[in-house]
Amino acid sequence: MITVSVKNLVEAIREADAFALPDMSAGVSYLYAVFSRMSKGHDVLLSELDFGAFELEDVDSFSDLYSDVFERNHYAAKGIASTLRKLDPACNAVAYV
Repeated sequence: MITVSVKNLVEAIREADAFALPDMSAGVSYLYAVFSRMSKGHDVLLSELDFGAFELEDVDSFSDLYSDVFERNHYAAKGIASTLRKLDPACNAVAYV
Protein backbone atom coordinates (compact mmCIF):
# COMPACT_ATOMS: atom_id res chain seq x y z
CA MET A 1 0.00 0.00 0.00
CA ILE A 2 1.22 3.47 -0.87
CA THR A 3 0.90 6.22 1.69
CA VAL A 4 1.28 9.92 1.00
CA SER A 5 1.85 12.57 3.58
CA VAL A 6 -0.49 15.38 2.59
CA LYS A 7 1.57 17.79 4.67
CA ASN A 8 4.75 16.86 2.78
CA LEU A 9 2.91 16.97 -0.55
CA VAL A 10 1.57 20.47 0.10
CA GLU A 11 4.99 21.62 1.28
CA ALA A 12 6.64 20.22 -1.87
CA ILE A 13 4.07 22.00 -4.05
CA ARG A 14 4.70 25.29 -2.26
CA GLU A 15 8.47 24.92 -2.67
CA ALA A 16 8.28 23.97 -6.37
CA ASP A 17 9.53 26.53 -8.85
CA ALA A 18 6.84 28.48 -10.64
CA PHE A 19 6.17 27.45 -14.22
CA ALA A 20 7.70 29.88 -16.68
CA LEU A 21 7.56 29.79 -20.43
CA PRO A 22 10.87 29.72 -22.26
CA ASP A 23 11.96 32.77 -24.25
CA MET A 24 10.07 33.00 -27.52
CA SER A 25 10.56 35.00 -30.68
CA ALA A 26 7.90 37.54 -31.64
CA GLY A 27 6.38 35.10 -34.14
CA VAL A 28 6.19 32.24 -31.66
CA SER A 29 4.73 34.61 -29.06
CA TYR A 30 2.02 35.59 -31.55
CA LEU A 31 1.20 31.94 -32.25
CA TYR A 32 1.13 31.24 -28.51
CA ALA A 33 -1.39 34.07 -28.04
CA VAL A 34 -3.58 32.55 -30.77
CA PHE A 35 -3.22 29.10 -29.20
CA SER A 36 -4.13 30.50 -25.77
CA ARG A 37 -7.35 31.99 -27.11
CA MET A 38 -8.28 28.74 -28.83
CA SER A 39 -7.46 26.61 -25.78
CA LYS A 40 -9.84 28.75 -23.70
CA GLY A 41 -12.67 27.99 -26.13
CA HIS A 42 -12.65 31.34 -27.94
CA ASP A 43 -13.23 31.39 -31.67
CA VAL A 44 -10.30 32.43 -33.83
CA LEU A 45 -11.22 33.37 -37.37
CA LEU A 46 -8.76 33.13 -40.24
CA SER A 47 -9.62 36.72 -41.13
CA GLU A 48 -8.39 37.80 -37.68
CA LEU A 49 -4.94 36.26 -38.05
CA ASP A 50 -2.01 38.46 -38.96
CA PHE A 51 -0.04 36.16 -41.23
CA GLY A 52 2.75 38.73 -41.36
CA ALA A 53 3.30 38.36 -37.59
CA PHE A 54 4.99 34.97 -37.93
CA GLU A 55 6.99 32.92 -40.39
CA LEU A 56 6.97 29.25 -41.32
CA GLU A 57 9.86 28.43 -38.97
CA ASP A 58 7.86 30.02 -36.13
CA VAL A 59 5.16 27.38 -36.70
CA ASP A 60 7.80 24.65 -36.37
CA SER A 61 9.24 26.34 -33.26
CA PHE A 62 5.78 26.56 -31.67
CA SER A 63 5.17 22.90 -32.49
CA ASP A 64 8.42 22.00 -30.74
CA LEU A 65 7.50 24.22 -27.78
CA TYR A 66 4.13 22.52 -27.53
CA SER A 67 5.52 19.00 -27.55
CA ASP A 68 8.56 19.73 -25.37
CA VAL A 69 6.85 21.89 -22.72
CA PHE A 70 3.06 21.74 -22.75
CA GLU A 71 2.55 18.09 -23.66
CA ARG A 72 5.31 16.85 -21.35
CA ASN A 73 4.00 18.85 -18.39
CA HIS A 74 0.43 17.75 -19.16
CA TYR A 75 1.40 14.07 -19.10
CA ALA A 76 3.47 14.52 -15.94
CA ALA A 77 0.58 16.27 -14.16
CA LYS A 78 -1.86 13.64 -15.42
CA GLY A 79 0.40 10.87 -14.09
CA ILE A 80 0.66 12.50 -10.66
CA ALA A 81 -3.10 13.04 -10.50
CA SER A 82 -3.73 9.43 -11.57
CA THR A 83 -1.43 8.13 -8.83
CA LEU A 84 -3.12 10.29 -6.20
CA ARG A 85 -6.57 9.11 -7.33
CA LYS A 86 -5.52 5.47 -6.81
CA LEU A 87 -4.60 6.03 -3.18
CA ASP A 88 -7.00 4.66 -0.61
CA PRO A 89 -8.20 7.31 1.80
CA ALA A 90 -7.12 6.77 5.36
CA CYS A 91 -8.93 8.15 8.36
CA ASN A 92 -7.20 8.90 11.60
CA ALA A 93 -9.10 9.77 14.71
CA VAL A 94 -7.56 11.99 17.31
CA ALA A 95 -8.86 11.83 20.84
CA TYR A 96 -7.96 14.31 23.53
CA VAL A 97 -8.32 13.10 27.08
